[in-house]
Amino acid sequence: MGVTLIIVMVVASVVAQDSLRRELDSLTYQQYLNKDYKNLIETGKKAREQHINFYYLNYRTAIAYYELKNYAKAAEFYRKTLAETPDDPILQESLYYSYLLSGQKENAAIVARSLAPHMQVTIGYKPSAVDYISLSGGYMTNDNTLDIRSDFAGNDSVNQYRDMIFTSLGLGFNLSTRSRFKLGYQVYNTNFEQYTAAGLAQTDKLTQHQLVGTLEFFTESNVLWGVAGGVYFIELFDRTAIYIVGGSGKGFGPGTGRIFTTSGGKSVSAFSALAFLNKRFAYTLPEIAATYSNFGGGHQYQVKGSLTYYPLGNLDFYGTTAAAAIHNQNTWTDTQLIFSQSLGVKLTKQLWLDGNVSLGNHRNYVSERSFLVYDTYDPVKAIAGLSLSCFFRNTMLSAGYQWQQREGYAYSAISYTAYKYNNDLLNIAFTWNL
Repeated sequence: MGVTLIIVMVVASVVAQDSLRRELDSLTYQQYLNKDYKNLIETGKKAREQHINFYYLNYRTAIAYYELKNYAKAAEFYRKTLAETPDDPILQESLYYSYLLSGQKENAAIVARSLAPHMQVTIGYKPSAVDYISLSGGYMTNDNTLDIRSDFAGNDSVNQYRDMIFTSLGLGFNLSTRSRFKLGYQVYNTNFEQYTAAGLAQTDKLTQHQLVGTLEFFTESNVLWGVAGGVYFIELFDRTAIYIVGGSGKGFGPGTGRIFTTSGGKSVSAFSALAFLNKRFAYTLPEIAATYSNFGGGHQYQVKGSLTYYPLGNLDFYGTTAAAAIHNQNTWTDTQLIFSQSLGVKLTKQLWLDGNVSLGNHRNYVSERSFLVYDTYDPVKAIAGLSLSCFFRNTMLSAGYQWQQREGYAYSAISYTAYKYNNDLLNIAFTWNL
């Protein structure tokens, strides 16, 4: 009797679920025809709470999310549907666009490479060993003039950068479907001035060359990891002078507490090494990175954590919140903390606006996976910037403005005085995605 009752209950449950599944199939189909996408999604959620899941429910849910421009969730359900019919070309193309429009470029590229040749032509995809080519340049000036330093008369030295010109070339290479190599070269030219108690002591130029590279690997579980590094070659302002830096590190050039000499030499060099790891979820992308560098002759260790989020499930709006902790050895500051926030919003189909702020002591801070470093004599203490980007098919043209607040210093044998001044930076960049 007991066994028979169990069998009857199981059969009744199966029959009831089958009947409910047919009702849901009919209901979601009607909601799909009526373009009632919000209610379709809610119906699907309730069905899954009752452990009811079937092919067309996932298919219609994917379409509903896509039409509502929640491309991250659309990709999730297109992937489930495609698992049952892996050769469906419409599903493959839909998954590709869902990945692309939700910022999952690595997954989009993997799907695109698996498409039939005629479909690759339709979406405008051509396999290429070169991923992108970028070129950028800009100009920076500041207000670090004698007027703002009038209170420091009689101090031994004040150092400053003026009128910086810079340019950058970037290349990306596709090594395989799941690995990439990025290479960048930058050069910066600035005017440098040194003041003593008697007035202007010297003026000269400083040039820095940077060669940086990143190797990335992407796994099937949406994990991206890799290593990066840079070599920095600095042509010094005065190639014959010898400057003795005080033990506190508050002296001419990068504070190291050591003798800083260029006699008999023409330049100094430094390097950075970095490792990073991130994982993409539907709406978030957390990342952690660890860096070592030897700028200024010291040892610097940096840990940075960031969270990028897409609250709308697409690229119409995003944010990135980041924090970094830096520990220094043989330099004038033991610990530095940096907090930054970036926001981006889509203005029109082709226009994109980005904004960012960053606070903290940026001395020798390594960012953008070694493609951006702040190895300056006067530390950057605050940053705010805006950039406007315009997209034309496979190209992007952007123009930006950035304000920086730096901290300069004047010192004598018995005193040390810090002061603030401002930098204004204009930048233009062009990127061609192959």
